[in-house]
Amino acid sequence: MSVVYLVRHGQASFGTDDYDRLSTLGHEQARITGEHLSSQEVQPTRIVHGEMLRQRQTAAGVLTGLRTEPKGEVDAGWNEFDASELVNALSESDPRASTDSTIFQRVLEQACARWAAGAHDADYTETFTAFTNRVDRALDDVCTRMKSGESTVVVSSSGAIAWTAARLLGAGFDQWLTLNRVTINSGVTKIITGARGTSLISFNDHGHLSPAQVTYR
Repeated sequence: MSVVYLVRHGQASFGTDDYDRLSTLGHEQARITGEHLSSQEVQPTRIVHGEMLRQRQTAAGVLTGLRTEPKGEVDAGWNEFDASELVNALSESDPRASTDSTIFQRVLEQACARWAAGAHDADYTETFTAFTNRVDRALDDVCTRMKSGESTVVVSSSGAIAWTAARLLGAGFDQWLTLNRVTINSGVTKIITGARGTSLISFNDHGHLSPAQVTYR
């Protein structure tokens, strides 16, 4: 069998003028995650990440912690959905959502429900179905490219990781939304693939973080 380690990006910069960059803690989370994987004797053949800066920075931190040779490879299939576009498509939104993470989560979930319903697809650059299909393709590509016994580290975001877990569990939108809600920065989701198919082994493992290092955005 082969193994995929899906790592969520480290803490980004919510509430600032540019969310798409790691905070100081986010950089630390990424490095710690790499060190944790190294302590588990993970020696990945490939490191794959999406195009977003927070994903690139996390991949770099993981590589630092791993002390390994593979360079990061970009696959846009692991990009996150455009949360800002989803929220802006709502007829009304709470202006406090830009700085209050609790309010933002509530508004985001309302926006995701509208997005996934399919009745307003023309309002979005990428529909929910298109999003899930590209994440499916990205996972399939990672699994296809691995030889038996190899491992790959993939750095992505909560929406893409939660969808991958929901897919492997045979679940749908409601379960995806629940998983997306609780995905922790730099949490590790483990997937195995082989002759019997592809299976979810663990989701959102964050035992390598201290309680003070656990964040959700």
